[in-house]
Parts: sequence; structure tokens; C-alpha cells
Amino acid sequence: MKMTVMLKRQILLIHRRNLGTLDVNKLRPELVLSNENRASCIEKLKAYKVPKRLDLKPVKKAAILAPLCTYNGELGFLYTLRSSRLSSNQGQVSFPGGMHDKTDANLIDTALRETWEELRIPINNVNVWTSSDLFIRKDVSVLPVLGYIGEIDPEKLNINTREVESAFVVTLKDLCDPSLCRFTQFRNNFTLPAYLGGKYRIWGLTAAITHMMMTTLVPNCYTHKITYLRPIATPL
Repeated sequence: MKMTVMLKRQILLIHRRNLGTLDVNKLRPELVLSNENRASCIEKLKAYKVPKRLDLKPVKKAAILAPLCTYNGELGFLYTLRSSRLSSNQGQVSFPGGMHDKTDANLIDTALRETWEELRIPINNVNVWTSSDLFIRKDVSVLPVLGYIGEIDPEKLNINTREVESAFVVTLKDLCDPSLCRFTQFRNNFTLPAYLGGKYRIWGLTAAITHMMMTTLVPNCYTHKITYLRPIATPL
């Protein structure tokens, strides 16, 4: 019990150190979407290296689209809640995406096709910026693709209810808010971020990809740091 309380105190101290005055003017669409920031983001995202376990060599490939969008005048990312009827990862928050199909020319095409199938967002409406380093999981490698999809109202999307229960936007402002950022620490020495600013908690792989996108897209505003806390030794 004491260890749990002490860990919570350490977490609160980290959040307080990260807490600062967020300059929301830096998140204005005309600045984030500018050619200068787009080029900077692409450069940073291509250089971003995802930690990998060398013993994992999955054969299956998948891709997701991280859909940057404008909603009610603010920039944010569009997320989905996976249908509870799916065979895997049901009821979890995710970006649109799925497994590579032999008809796809490449993994970017996979992300765009899956986005159309899940949310009926036309491929031609997606301004693809770039793709990043692969995320390697036990059974599949996942390619994140960053793209801008324009003005979106998630309530008006013609979602595929066989795959998606709902779609929602989390603004960049909320993703930058340290009070809405958390992390999950696992016993095998790794830590993943989590976000509380939307309709549903964002965690796992989707949160890890979100962290990477925010780190490269708005580095001057996003201060969330993923810190591993060493276990507290119990007195002998």
C-alpha cells in the first residue's frame, strides 16, 4: 500500500514539473499546417526511432492512419472506438487501420483503404504527410501514417458499424494538457503514455503513436515525458 502511494506521489511530481503555461496560439491551424511546420514535422517523424525488441520478427504487416483534422475550429486527431463484435482488440480506442492486403500497392495504401472502409473518408480527401518508423508487436509490424483530412464532424461520419462503434476527436490542446496525460508502467521495464482528454481513454499502441505524432508535430507545446519509475525497494 505504501509503495502504491509513493509511486502516485512520484507521478504527481512529474506532472507538476511538466505543467507550464500552454501557449494555445502556437496550436492555431494556420501555424501547425504551415509549409514550414509540415516540413519540420516530416523531418522529425522520419528521424524518430521506435524502440524495438530484437527477438520479435513478425511476418504480418499492418498500417494505421493518424488523421490530423480540424473540428470546431481547432486541430486534433480523429480516433475510433472499435466494435465490441470484432474478434480482437474489441472495445478499444484506435486509429483507423488494419492488415495489409495483397491488393494494396504499399502500406500507405493499406492505411488509406482501411480509413475508407471504417469511416468512409475518401482516399482523395487525405493529404498524406509521411510515414514513420515501424512499431513491432509480437505478431505484427505496424506502420503509422500521418495525414491531414480537413474539416471533420465525427458525429456526421458514415462509420462502418461492423468495425467501429463511434468516432471522436481529441484536440491538440487537450493532448498537450499535462493534467490529461498519464502513463502506464509495466513490469518488464517499459512505460506507455495514456490520454484522458477524449470520450474514451487512449492507451496502448494508439497512445504510443499519439505521443510520437505530438512530439514531432508540436514540439514547442507538447511537454509530456514518458518516465520510467524504478520500483521502490522495500526495507529489509
